[in-house]
Amino acid sequence: MEEITTTMKDFFYKKNDIIIVLIILIAAGFLIYNRIGVIMDYPAKLAEQQAKAQTEQQLEESEAAEATEATETTEASEATKAADESESDD
Repeated sequence: MEEITTTMKDFFYKKNDIIIVLIILIAAGFLIYNRIGVIMDYPAKLAEQQAKAQTEQQLEESEAAEATEATETTEASEATKAADESESDD
């Protein structure tokens, strides 16, 4: 019995470094395998976020342009109305 334990101890002593390396490689492979989907989806998610931000910026710019145009139209119609009133007063 003692001979078996000595043999096992010698085996693990000689192969310890290889066993540790294999455990590390298996753990790293497992982590990469489980996260590969997330890693591969990242560029698409990043592009989607950038497109969304660009769309929001364009929407804000168009709303600002419409507001400016509406203000200018209102001011122009008020000026025309004031000019018509001044002509009718004469």
